[in-house]
Amino acid sequence: MNKAGQFARILIKLLKTVSLIMLQIIRFILAHMPNLLHEIFSSINKRLRFSITFKTTITYTLIFSTILIILGTALTCGFGLFLLYQTNISLERNSQVITGLINESTIVPDDKIQNYADIENIIVTLWDEQANTIYTTSQKTPQVNSNFRVRLSPTTSIDNYLHYETSVKSSSGVSKIEAAKYLAEETAFLLGLIGVITIGFLFAIIITIIIGSRNSRKMLRPIENMTRTAKSITVGDLNTRLDVVDSHDELKDLAVTFNETLDRIQISYDQQNTFVSDASHELRTPIAVIQGYANLLQRWGKEDKDVLQESIDAIRSESDYMKELVEKLLFLASADKKKLRLETFAFALNELIDEVLKETRLIDSQHNIANEINETIMINGDRSLIKQALRIFIDNSIKYTPTGGSIILKSIAKGNRALITIEDTGIGISADDLPHIFNRFYKADKSRTRENGGAGLGLSIARWIIEQHQGSIQVESTKNKGTKIIITLPVLDIVHTTS
Repeated sequence: MNKAGQFARILIKLLKTVSLIMLQIIRFILAHMPNLLHEIFSSINKRLRFSITFKTTITYTLIFSTILIILGTALTCGFGLFLLYQTNISLERNSQVITGLINESTIVPDDKIQNYADIENIIVTLWDEQANTIYTTSQKTPQVNSNFRVRLSPTTSIDNYLHYETSVKSSSGVSKIEAAKYLAEETAFLLGLIGVITIGFLFAIIITIIIGSRNSRKMLRPIENMTRTAKSITVGDLNTRLDVVDSHDELKDLAVTFNETLDRIQISYDQQNTFVSDASHELRTPIAVIQGYANLLQRWGKEDKDVLQESIDAIRSESDYMKELVEKLLFLASADKKKLRLETFAFALNELIDEVLKETRLIDSQHNIANEINETIMINGDRSLIKQALRIFIDNSIKYTPTGGSIILKSIAKGNRALITIEDTGIGISADDLPHIFNRFYKADKSRTRENGGAGLGLSIARWIIEQHQGSIQVESTKNKGTKIIITLPVLDIVHTTS
């Protein structure tokens, strides 16, 4: 016995140890189950490709199914409670009738109770004060405190039967009446209801999947069209556009936005092609001139001093032009790539204008260059770039103003803006050319030469500089009367004095 008891204690300890280990494993699994499931679903999602139609249909089908299950459960539970309530009321009435039959005589009326129980299809059991069975219509001996019963109330309990208890006082020795009804019909009703609901729900879910899948494909068909159209678009063919759907929804907004993006890309691509073409054209001419004079020198220019000097001057002029053009191209390329950084600091605009005027008068004595008003204005910006922009405008005025003409500069403060005007008495710009003068390589005078015209990049550079300083440019011009450039820049501080 001692060995058996010792073996039993060892076996109990072993079972406890195994139970603790299993409990820890279960806790570990429950603690890490969300992350594990997330990783599993993520892995499945990465390996399997599901369409938006499939995902949308499944998602809404699951939502709809969950709602149906909740509604079906609530309906079934409500109907079941209603059946129990009605059966309980019926048993209460039956108990009152049986109580009346018992009180009519001093002995238990077995026949009457049996007949009534058969008619009502119930089981009647009578108990005395010691909980002994006095009489029952059931062939089995009932037990008052049955362990498998579910007590719903002090007088009602349920297993396969619904039991209703009533306490009575009678001369026949009956102290308690229990009326019980077998719940076969109610269970059949509930099972039938569950079956009908289940079939109806399955049919509704199938219809939902079919209709939802079709509607999803119909709604997402524009995306498929967009995908095919986007795949057909190439660098060489940017003219294709998406069909804008008739409905006013997000897909239409997406199509419109995509088309607008393609428009901007096409404009940029066309501008890039034009830029490259114009740059190539501008570089081709000086290279051809340099090659021509190099061939001239190789043939007989070495002995002829006049040809030698002419070739040297031409090569130097063309190389200077190429250097200037390449520098402008590099400037614009850096600006397009947003690689240029402004070195901003506060400086006096009037001092910069005086400096530009002084330098311009030194190199040009054929025009009347005057400064009518130059207010002391402090601005915050890149001084060298603003100086470069002013020189571009003044150089243009010098190029297209006949000898003896006037170029007038003014700088005034107006509110929180500085206004710089450069007005000349030159040949002016036609109304057709005026909107395009800031385009790269655009030349309003198609017959002008490089000696007095340049490559057509200066105004583009000047506009970029002014816009980078949150400024603006306005051009007013009349053919053969002159041009007026109005530049506005934000001011830092203003002192209303003139120089």
